[in-house]
Amino acid sequence: MKRFICVLAAAVMLCGCVSKAGQTSAESDNYRNFYEIFVGGFYDADGDGMGDINGVTQKLDYLTETLGIDGIWLMPIGPSPSYHKYDVTDYMAIDPEYGTMEDFDALIEACNKRGVSLIIDLVLNHTSNLHPWFQSDKAGDYYMFYPEQGANRHSAGNGTYYYGNFGSHMPDLNLDNPEVREEIEEIVAFWLNKGVAGFRLDAPMHYYEQNAEKNADFLAWLEETCKKYNPNVYLVGEVWSDGGVILGHYKGIDSLFNFPFAQAQGALVNNMRSGRGFNLASRIESWQRDIREANPDAIDAPFLTNHDIARSSGMLMRDIKTMKMAAALYLLMPGSPFIYYGEEIGMTGSGRDENKRLPMLFSAADDAGRPNPPVGADQAQGLEQGVEEQLTDGDSLLRFYMEILALKKSYPEIARGTVTAIDTGDNRICAYSADWEGLSVIILHNLANEPIDFEIKNVIMSDALSAGGELPSYNDDILHLPPLSTALMKASPL
Repeated sequence: MKRFICVLAAAVMLCGCVSKAGQTSAESDNYRNFYEIFVGGFYDADGDGMGDINGVTQKLDYLTETLGIDGIWLMPIGPSPSYHKYDVTDYMAIDPEYGTMEDFDALIEACNKRGVSLIIDLVLNHTSNLHPWFQSDKAGDYYMFYPEQGANRHSAGNGTYYYGNFGSHMPDLNLDNPEVREEIEEIVAFWLNKGVAGFRLDAPMHYYEQNAEKNADFLAWLEETCKKYNPNVYLVGEVWSDGGVILGHYKGIDSLFNFPFAQAQGALVNNMRSGRGFNLASRIESWQRDIREANPDAIDAPFLTNHDIARSSGMLMRDIKTMKMAAALYLLMPGSPFIYYGEEIGMTGSGRDENKRLPMLFSAADDAGRPNPPVGADQAQGLEQGVEEQLTDGDSLLRFYMEILALKKSYPEIARGTVTAIDTGDNRICAYSADWEGLSVIILHNLANEPIDFEIKNVIMSDALSAGGELPSYNDDILHLPPLSTALMKASPL
């Protein structure tokens, strides 16, 4: 008990009594609360059964004013023969199913008015086999061709074989070819000049087939190239692997998705389920330290699930208290968190990829604007309350997400700060400080299903959240943390 009082008080007092000034200087950086959107499954503005760009524009008020996000990631929007559009046929166009370039320009303008950073998926590992490059005389130079068969090599029908790690319909590009790099520069310049804030990079660990050093060199070249057109560009890469492999790629890019903490077996859910709070806080501190050693400008990108992973409601047993606690944990981690569309309302979906990309449920009672599910989906949406219904329920998951994101606006140090884990003496508490530019806050999560009380002096409780229902309280130097609750502490005024 005494050890905890001293450690926590010292951590808070380290920065003294500070105000929440400094928020303005944080508004233009790349620390954001992002929202991932599968456009085809989000909102159908024209009633043809397919989500579209205009549907995203129409729902910006929900995303920004209601939910509180300030960054959007659009999954691929270019022409493609597939529903998911990760096999692109034209890098500088909009798939007609999603709308027109004029629609996209209008979306950019609307995002700019709201201070929202819009990033789009950029798939550089491969194209569609229907891409004009692959259909032309350029194919032999633009793609990876071999004279003999081998793993993931597909017959070109002329005695040669091309490499396609993700299938014969997705041939891998030859990124060593200067002409291919010139094409890539033209592509990123096109979108950045339109006002896109950056790119989500698909499968960069496969650029040079799991050669982390060459992949990192290419990522560094790509970031340098993008910064010619936007010095503040934001790139976030998908290196779906363990921590060591991810760290090897951080040498070439500022942001990578935090897979070690995500999914059903990740550090966040594992430690939450077992009530190992200090273990989780220590992992958060060490992960931030490791990525910043690899790149001093590193911005972590925590998430629970994405379009390739079974939705988080399933791995959390559709228990609203558990879903709320998980939300508090990942949204209050340092970095730029990513919310998968529908995660904030507890949408369901597992098994086939199509099931993980079911239509966004804006209303359970009204089908207006709801797209058709992807062809091949064999699950129905199991959620009974959509956005409309959850907005009227003060205890809903959506209202909890809204509360967290609103709270974060008052604490820029949560996303940007240097994290220091705090051993409270009770492993069930995940406690750490976040310190940034003279601002400091202590975040304490009680992961237990029972209340925890302890003495702590020289602090004030500045904010509180509760996944379990009862809010934390602080009286006479005693901090009361109810089950599954969160407290934010500041140094008391001198």
